[in-house]
Amino acid sequence: MRKNLSRALFALALIAAPAAYADGPGDAGPDVAAPPVRAEPVAPAAEPASAPHGQSGAINLLNGDVALNVADGYLFYSADEARAYMQRNNASAPNGAVLGMIARAGDDIRAPGTWATIVSYDAIGYVQPETASGLADANFETSVRDARAGQGRRFEGFAAAPAYDAAAPSLIWAERVAAPGSQGKDLRYEQKVLGRHGVAGLTSIGSMDQMPDIEAAAAALRGMLSFPAGRMHADFQAASDAVSTYSVPGLVTGVPNAAPAAEVAALQGETQTNFGGLAGWFPWVALGVVVLAIAGFVLMRRRRAEEAEV
Repeated sequence: MRKNLSRALFALALIAAPAAYADGPGDAGPDVAAPPVRAEPVAPAAEPASAPHGQSGAINLLNGDVALNVADGYLFYSADEARAYMQRNNASAPNGAVLGMIARAGDDIRAPGTWATIVSYDAIGYVQPETASGLADANFETSVRDARAGQGRRFEGFAAAPAYDAAAPSLIWAERVAAPGSQGKDLRYEQKVLGRHGVAGLTSIGSMDQMPDIEAAAAALRGMLSFPAGRMHADFQAASDAVSTYSVPGLVTGVPNAAPAAEVAALQGETQTNFGGLAGWFPWVALGVVVLAIAGFVLMRRRRAEEAEV
């Protein structure tokens, strides 16, 4: 029995041996620890764009030619931010140089729904206040519509009719710049402050449903902008200062004055009259030239005759 048990164990060992060495002896490799498994690096999240920096209080514009004092509750932003705002909102820049932008403190000027006010200055000279009577012209709105068409700008009518304040002096009006029911910025609220050498502007860009807020802020915004002593509208010197080719209505249309037809005709008539007066002298001048020529010829012949006799 012991022999049978030994034979059974031996047979079992023969069966198990091929299975154990079926894959060969293999290679254990160097006796070192396996490298640690590292996670894939995670890219840092993009940092959000920094908020634009605004200022309040006294702001130096054009080396002091224009005075701006930003009241509490508002902030002033750079000209670059102002241009970026207009570009985002597909708004035309006002005439002249863009100096910056005013917005309510706490408003995100990069948010789609925020209204803001562009500050500008146009060195067009002294605008004569007596020309403001042209605002009452029955065809004035048609003139504005024609001007906007030439400027490539939308004009759907006045949201507030142009009004000139001779005491300030300043001009205010508002335009609808998109069809009723349009989305986005469809209101342009303009304020122009007249100075000795040009006009400072406040152009508020927003939507029609924001007009009550813009109108409520208009007086405060206008109060922040002024001209220093010596550059105010009342400081005009007729003997030395340039008078603008723009009238008060021209500040609305954006079109300078053309010489009135009557003045052009009068100027042409005066030129022709002057020319006609000079032309009346031409026969006498011609006769005088002929007489002098004859006299000179006679004198020359006489001198030659006298020399021949000698």
